[in-house]
Amino acid sequence: MKTIIKYGLIATCALTANAFAQDFCSTAKHTGQSVQVTTNKVGTIGNVGYELWNEGGNGGSATFYEDGSFNCKMTGAKDYLCRTGLAFNSDKTHREIGHMKADFKLVKSGLSEIDYSYIGIYGWTREPLVEWYIVDNTGSQYMPGDWVAQGSSAKKHGTFEIDGAQYTVYEGDRTSYSIDGDNKYFKQYFSVRKTPRDCGTIDITAHFKKWEELGLKMGKMHEAKILGEAGSTKGPNARGEYDFPYAKVYIESDAPSSSSVAPEVSSSETTAIAGIRSMATGSNTSLVFDAQGRFVSSFETENDASLISAIKDKFHSGIYLVKQGGIVRSITVK
Repeated sequence: MKTIIKYGLIATCALTANAFAQDFCSTAKHTGQSVQVTTNKVGTIGNVGYELWNEGGNGGSATFYEDGSFNCKMTGAKDYLCRTGLAFNSDKTHREIGHMKADFKLVKSGLSEIDYSYIGIYGWTREPLVEWYIVDNTGSQYMPGDWVAQGSSAKKHGTFEIDGAQYTVYEGDRTSYSIDGDNKYFKQYFSVRKTPRDCGTIDITAHFKKWEELGLKMGKMHEAKILGEAGSTKGPNARGEYDFPYAKVYIESDAPSSSSVAPEVSSSETTAIAGIRSMATGSNTSLVFDAQGRFVSSFETENDASLISAIKDKFHSGIYLVKQGGIVRSITVK
């Protein structure tokens, strides 16, 4: 049994984004509405946060889809970052937010003049200001090495088994562009996978915990996103495409035991939880989750048409996951 948690609201069920997308490595494709971005921009589509950042503001574009998937095109970039996932900008630590994971599928094509590249999970924290990476693949010839540890605190902490694979952990610091403006000092943490992969599930929180064991402090979460980054050390020359036909970042935690104390919730949240726990007695009950696997509501409807109408009336168009009994499927609300 798993629990999907969103800031204290608990929805107890057997659904996880992983369960829904267990075959995404072979079947994934972009779905839903999309937005194309050609300049530096932070935004949202559906329930997904996205960002395109390109040093100089040109040299590439990106297309972001409401199901979380995205496509990154570099047409001559110096440093290019393209990402989607969870945007927090919060006063909560990762421990307060919950256990984070990500599923991704990557297709690379037409790559040239890429001197460094990080593909995996990316984000920032504040207090302390930290830029962090979990690198599972690259668009360059070799996976990132010891050179990623830069600055006065540069250190290679060693290689560890994290989330079932071997990762080398690095620490460093820079004074450069940041979420709090240019020319800011910040720390950098890296987990670099020894063997690159094009598809899989990354246990983000497992890396956070290992970093903290090593003395690398994490602050208040700003974001956790699936990233495609590439750069050229010889100017705006990096070219190619990173396509992510499947990309989801979600929050997942073990269900509390019967003896544990539940967190405080509002009366409306209590009502929602009660409805979820009684779902087994109603064959027409549908549990609805957003594209990132987070519970949003439950509905009593007779058929798909009335369910789609109910979701549209309460929320907005998009891709939703629906659990009815033991069946999990996706529906598109237009």
